[in-house]
Amino acid sequence: MGDNLAFTLVGGGCAAICLGLLIFIIVMLASITVVNEKQQILFILPTTKEVKNGPFTEIVWPHLNHEVRDAVQVELSEYAVLKHERTQELRHVPGPQFVFMGAYETLEGKRTKIVMQKQEYVRLIDKMTGEERVVAGPTTLVPNPLEEYPTGVETAIVIGAQNAVLVYNKTSGLKSLITEAGAFIPAPYEEILSEQQARLLEPLEYAVVKDLLTGEARNEVGPKLLQQGPYEEILATKQKMVLEKDEYLQLLDKKTGTERVLKGPDQVVPGPSEEAPGGGKQKAVFLTDQQAVVVLNRTSGQRRLETTNGVFIPEAYERVLEVRTKYLVLTHQAAVTRDVQGNLREISGADGSDAFFLQPYEELVQMQWSVYQPDSVDPVPKETVTMIDLRSQKMFYNVEVRTSDNVKMRIQGTLFWQVKNVLTMIAMTADPAGDVSQRARSGLIAAVSKATFATFMNEFGNITQQAFAAEATDPFYLSRGVELQSLEMTKYEMVDQETANILQLIIQESTNRINQLQQQESENDVKAAKLVADIELEKQRTSLITTQAANEKLQASLQGQAAGTELVESAVAFIDGLNETISEVTDRTSLYRLHQLLDSRNIDTSNLATGQAQLFLTPSNLNLQLRMANNEL
Repeated sequence: MGDNLAFTLVGGGCAAICLGLLIFIIVMLASITVVNEKQQILFILPTTKEVKNGPFTEIVWPHLNHEVRDAVQVELSEYAVLKHERTQELRHVPGPQFVFMGAYETLEGKRTKIVMQKQEYVRLIDKMTGEERVVAGPTTLVPNPLEEYPTGVETAIVIGAQNAVLVYNKTSGLKSLITEAGAFIPAPYEEILSEQQARLLEPLEYAVVKDLLTGEARNEVGPKLLQQGPYEEILATKQKMVLEKDEYLQLLDKKTGTERVLKGPDQVVPGPSEEAPGGGKQKAVFLTDQQAVVVLNRTSGQRRLETTNGVFIPEAYERVLEVRTKYLVLTHQAAVTRDVQGNLREISGADGSDAFFLQPYEELVQMQWSVYQPDSVDPVPKETVTMIDLRSQKMFYNVEVRTSDNVKMRIQGTLFWQVKNVLTMIAMTADPAGDVSQRARSGLIAAVSKATFATFMNEFGNITQQAFAAEATDPFYLSRGVELQSLEMTKYEMVDQETANILQLIIQESTNRINQLQQQESENDVKAAKLVADIELEKQRTSLITTQAANEKLQASLQGQAAGTELVESAVAFIDGLNETISEVTDRTSLYRLHQLLDSRNIDTSNLATGQAQLFLTPSNLNLQLRMANNEL
């Protein structure tokens, strides 16, 4: 029993050993780790970490904490960013390669390398130290750890003839203008503020450039390409002033106050602090017999009248205040001037036309005369009068009046007046036309108001003449240097409609009566004219009858003479033809008479036979003798 037990125990121990060995072999075989060339094992020990890069085959016992990691594959255009867990330091590993990380490194990521062309650059800033560096292409760049490039890849500026680069140096705080031709890449701590294009100044241009450090200004005259400096500013680009032969330019220096005058023909570029107070170039004034200028001398403050014929250009510190034209005063005109002291001077053309220039401190007196038209109602418009007409002047009036029997009507008419004393008129009134009109109308109103309406209608001409006679002797006109020459009424009409209707009836009746008289006169004239014409016609008819009778008598006479001649010739032929058979002339004559009697009776008988006439015969015609009761009839 004991032996069996011992055998059992020995057998059990062997089995346990075999089982343990089997388990060991199995564990050992399971712990065999094969690491290729792209892998590594990270051993995480209690106090440290270790890595072992492949390729290798190794038994890694299960009690060891480990990790198989693949190497980081970094392409040609990439780089790997690795970070140390303990020191937090970064390192960049450029490709192409498989990167094995250290025991305490982790992969932050893979980034693309910076690829720059020929005219490109990148500004790298170290975040730890603030140090800058600039790397220019062409290159492929892997930044250092902690370097960043916030502006990315930038393109260099190619500087030519027409551009430049304004650069700011952050270490010195100064600006500079880079004008050297070529591709410009800034240095570290330099900042490009702007690319500056040159300003092309044409041949007729210039630029005013100001230095911002000193405040001084200067002119840059074209033609040229102008590049302003780093501390300069182009205030303006202006055209040169081209002065022609008859032009000039006054320039005032705002710094010194000095003035100069430039005359054409010329090209003028004013100084930086000069300006043209007259608004630019000005035309010279051509002085003739009819044109002059008033010139102010700014050094003495005095004015003068320049009348010398020719081209006038003022000198420095002189100004042309006014171009004056000579005033022409005709024979029927007068003009009055006033100086600074108020003295008046009359220029009259009564002795012949005259012409004059106003002196520097003189002015032409102007008046405002009322203008009265046929239908004007107060207040009337006014016109400016400088040349006073010395001839008789016509003016219209239109005023309401009342007769003594309170008939209201409006009368219109004309009045003539004339200026007699110019200086007296100007001293007393500025509107002589208005004064004359108002005074004359007042006199006419007063004259009409004294008469009844019936009297006015019958004698309005006399009333007007009486009013004029009273006004003509009024000293009011003489005190104003004028004369009232005539006052006429051309029209009157009733203001009240009822009165106007009655007046129209009266006028219509009067018109009808006049028309009837005129009609009767016309009829009488027509009858008288007809009578005269009839008399003349009868006279002509008498003359016609007389002439016709004379003509018929003459014709009958001629016809009788012809018939008589024919009858005589016939009788002579008849009688002479019987001289052989009948010797006695008396017998032949009796025979011819019988022949004529028979011919006549034959004609009468033929006429009676062919016509419708009735024949009445007397006894004598038949040669009858009737006897009754022994009485002979």
